[in-house]
Amino acid sequence: MKSKINFTSSKSIAIFISIIIVIVHYIFRKYNYQNFHNVLGWDVLAYYLYLPFTFIHGDPGMSDQTIIKYIFDTYQPSGTFYQAYPIGNGNWSPMYTLGYAILYFPFFIIGHIWALLSSYPADGFSYPYQFSIANGVIVYIIGGVFAIRKSLTHFFSDKITSVVLVCMLLGTTFFHEAVIDEVGPHAMMFAGFAAALLLTIKWHNNPQPKTAFLLGLVTGLCILARGSGIFVVFVPLLWNIYDKESLIKKLELVWENRKHLLFLLAGLFVFPMVQIIYWKLITGDFIFNTYKVTPGFDWLQPHFQKVFFSYKKGWLLYTPIIAFALLGMYSMVKQNKKISLAVITFALINIYVISSWGTWWQGGSFGSRYFVESYAILAIPFGYFTQAILKKRFLKYIFIVLASFFIFLNLFQTWQFNNFLFDGYSMTKEYYWKIFLKTETNKEDLKYREIIRDFAPVDLFNNKGDYNKRTAAFLNFEDVNFIDFNREFIDTSVSVSGENSFKITPEAIYGPTYKLPYHHLTEKEHAYMTVSFDYFAAHDLAESSAFLIVEMDHNNGQYVEKRRAWNLRDFKHKTGEWNTVSVDYLTPYPLSMTNDVFKIYVYLDGDKAINIDNFKVDLYERKW
Repeated sequence: MKSKINFTSSKSIAIFISIIIVIVHYIFRKYNYQNFHNVLGWDVLAYYLYLPFTFIHGDPGMSDQTIIKYIFDTYQPSGTFYQAYPIGNGNWSPMYTLGYAILYFPFFIIGHIWALLSSYPADGFSYPYQFSIANGVIVYIIGGVFAIRKSLTHFFSDKITSVVLVCMLLGTTFFHEAVIDEVGPHAMMFAGFAAALLLTIKWHNNPQPKTAFLLGLVTGLCILARGSGIFVVFVPLLWNIYDKESLIKKLELVWENRKHLLFLLAGLFVFPMVQIIYWKLITGDFIFNTYKVTPGFDWLQPHFQKVFFSYKKGWLLYTPIIAFALLGMYSMVKQNKKISLAVITFALINIYVISSWGTWWQGGSFGSRYFVESYAILAIPFGYFTQAILKKRFLKYIFIVLASFFIFLNLFQTWQFNNFLFDGYSMTKEYYWKIFLKTETNKEDLKYREIIRDFAPVDLFNNKGDYNKRTAAFLNFEDVNFIDFNREFIDTSVSVSGENSFKITPEAIYGPTYKLPYHHLTEKEHAYMTVSFDYFAAHDLAESSAFLIVEMDHNNGQYVEKRRAWNLRDFKHKTGEWNTVSVDYLTPYPLSMTNDVFKIYVYLDGDKAINIDNFKVDLYERKW
């Protein structure tokens, strides 16, 4: 007699969720996002560039920039090419390491064979590549679903495991990352963390060399894929340690199986060795800091309040169900102290590092995407909270109602985001509540968003009537001077008004520099600046020109968030006469209002002097 299928079993729930992910992913990609076009754009391009340049173009160092021009002209993967940078020897380095390129590789090969056998260009970016990779990586994500299910069954009943799967996979931003940012790092990293957790459990229950090797292999790939992958190391390292006696037992277990460390280390270095070989080939060094063009960390000023509660990306606002996992830390300590140190250490370090990251708002994502991979570990305290709360006669009903609403809210807001009611960059308190549980917006609603930053190379400021204007800085080199400057370069031979101008010469190519802290200019999330000055050149600027620079520096120049350069020769000008330049600059979103500084200056790019006068910065702040 055939046994009946239990549709509420954790295995059935895992299958059901996997099917939902596949279906919703296909629908969103096909109908909401250009039918699988531009899957490999924006940040994903930085992970992916290794494959087409190495295996199609035979140029792993990306020295031939005409290929980049072709890619951008043909496929428009992003507004600008920011995904790689020159390294001084003619080669370029992607801004990320190649871990995800390894994960894309099998599906890249499928796409390449498809392109070769069809009329599509075999260039790494045509439809076969985008479709194959977007759908192929779903295999990893579904593997993560089943890995976390298997891990949970080691601690909880099948019923509790089912509840945790539904809440953590449908009630958090994991779902969004799985269905529409599938080629991005976080849903796949979730799968990596889930696999590392499962292998950790297996090795501690039954130490085997194969398990140690696989744990090393998965951990090495997680670290190579994304630097934050190193946090998963704390799980096997601290597993089953909770006091002095347990520490001694853990050391004894490791010593008894010390040969397994060789297998662990062998697995750990398999994938990183690929990166090391690549670095040596491209840079000449075995070790290279790929992440040098990233904003870095504000270690002493972590953004806890913004990361947890802001309307821009607050973790608890956009993923409120995760509060149960955080509360579950207490339940976990009471019910299973053996694993508590590993889980809590992982969680605390992960939270601190994410909160310290310069771009704490995590780009154009739905909610706090950086936390998604950690849900593989946080599922454990969530399970202990669920196990405890379901034993409470009254509280369990509150939990069921809240969890059900949070799951609904997450799925509905995922729909809002992917139908462009939410914006990954511009959410505010006012706009959040204007569109709360709405299926459409109007112009009145939209005015309450943050300014839309479109990554265009020129900032267009066409609505000055919505802004209040004030002068933030001015130099006339006479009696109104907001900053000190080197008076050695005062020139009285030419001027617009008064008697003085400032002469910039080949011996001193930089004019006076404004250094304006963000919080001195505005407390708002954006403002416009209009920078203007008069200039005089006795020569044709085609022979020797100058540039106006406006940039926002973070942490004393550690990272330049937005830099604009204007060549004076690109403006209409008359030789031997005074001319005026005026440009608009939209401030980028502040990484830290206290640590972000705008630098505004003119520098000479040639061998002939120019004079400047009336160097002014006007600031425009929105009226509401």
